[in-house]
Amino acid sequence: MMTPVSSLGCDAYKVKLWHFRTFLLLLTLTAPPLITPVEAKETFYKGKLIDIGSHRLHIHCTGEGSPTVVFDSGIGGFSLEWSKIQKRLVKNNLKVCSYDRAGYGWSDSGPKPRTTARITKELKTLLTQANVPGPYLLVGHSFGGFNIRYFASEYPRLTAGLVLIDSSHPQQFNTDEFKTIKSKIIKPRNNASGFRVNIIQPIIAKNFPKENKRVARILMSTNKSLKTLLNELDSMETSAIQLAVHSNYIQYEFPVVIITRGMRVWSNDRLGDRKEQQWIKLQYELENISSNSSHYFAYKSGHAIHLDEPKLVTNKILLVIERSRNKIIRTELTKILTNNIAPNSITSSSKPSLITKQNIIIGLNRKNEMEKYLPITKWSDNSSLAQQFDVRKVNISNDFMYIK
Repeated sequence: MMTPVSSLGCDAYKVKLWHFRTFLLLLTLTAPPLITPVEAKETFYKGKLIDIGSHRLHIHCTGEGSPTVVFDSGIGGFSLEWSKIQKRLVKNNLKVCSYDRAGYGWSDSGPKPRTTARITKELKTLLTQANVPGPYLLVGHSFGGFNIRYFASEYPRLTAGLVLIDSSHPQQFNTDEFKTIKSKIIKPRNNASGFRVNIIQPIIAKNFPKENKRVARILMSTNKSLKTLLNELDSMETSAIQLAVHSNYIQYEFPVVIITRGMRVWSNDRLGDRKEQQWIKLQYELENISSNSSHYFAYKSGHAIHLDEPKLVTNKILLVIERSRNKIIRTELTKILTNNIAPNSITSSSKPSLITKQNIIIGLNRKNEMEKYLPITKWSDNSSLAQQFDVRKVNISNDFMYIK
């Protein structure tokens, strides 16, 4: 008796189903455990979720000292990429905070649009709610450079200095570089795999902290992260206008360090040459945002300099901190010399703009005389920045005053 065709088809289906179930069982038993964002939060990274009103933001602070270093990542990035530098800075007696902008890492999604003005306001609220003291040394990579510059313009008395790492520039949207980025990333919205290739893989480079790579891939591949990435990209031209209008091209007085990539990232052809030249030109223009700026090139790095050369970035951050402290000491000692002891040591018409070893010794005659005045000095209301530093212990170097 022949078996009906329908019965044969049913048996074949059951065999295939059995093989599929066996395959799933073997896969479950042999595959490494999948790390969920919740597990990642509990296992890999310590920090706090701070309610800022409309949503919660993740922040992770370590160490103690002043000024407080605060990191802001580029589009698509988040706090884990700063872990190497954060560990290095803490060893230098500093308080260091990395955080996740709304929609990235462990932070909740935030209200739209994701513009620099909104992001900056959220960061200020976060620092206040988390009781993170100023002044702040702000470090921004790529789009993060927009945000920290806006923060500095909005809160100059809370800003000790800036470090711009291959930072975005308000005028970059007229360049061939941005047109290429826009055509490859912003327009193909429905291609999630394209986002992972164009954004996530370059960020999670070979130099990304190994212990964080797997968690980073998971958190950076979430729908929440990809939607935020798209919205920030869509809003970048608006953010550029906000920064240009808000800063009004006024020079900062605090120290600024610009670090520019030294390795080529575009194709080795005429169009690639033009893109590289446009980027370098804009990087040089960033020198004009401060009267106290320095520009360095990271010749071993592509765009993610903080991942490729964390030691270099750490050293430049420490350089800005030293300059910031020097500036405050000079300013406050000028007030002391002018207001408190000028009649006895220097002429009343003398208001030195630079406190050097020579004029300190000429003015006070003895180092212990200076030490006598510093501990009892009451800082005026308009010098709140100086209150954050321990200026009671000072040392006279060859050229200037600095904090021990």
